Amino acid sequence: MLFMAVHQHPPERCPADDPAPLQRLTEEEHMRASGVRVLGSYIAPPEHAAYFLLEADDYAQVVRYFRPIGKIGTLRIVPVLGLQEALRVLSGH
Repeated sequence: MLFMAVHQHPPERCPADDPAPLQRLTEEEHMRASGVRVLGSYIAPPEHAAYFLLEADDYAQVVRYFRPIGKIGTLRIVPVLGLQEALRVLSGH
């Protein structure tokens, strides 16, 4: 399954001063232990936001992956489909 996740934090909780929790998300061992494959990750520094496209078997794996930054800010996780797959689903094929 594909998931889009958006992490946001207030400026006073910005991990720029202590990037260890955010860096943990880039570690192969952490990804493997969580059962998550990161397809893309992007940061918008002025917005204090990070965007992730992930592949995992289930929602619980994604939640486990984000535990290192769980107390820094808020996290929104949404299951998504690729556009072509969604069009097939919507058209009944």
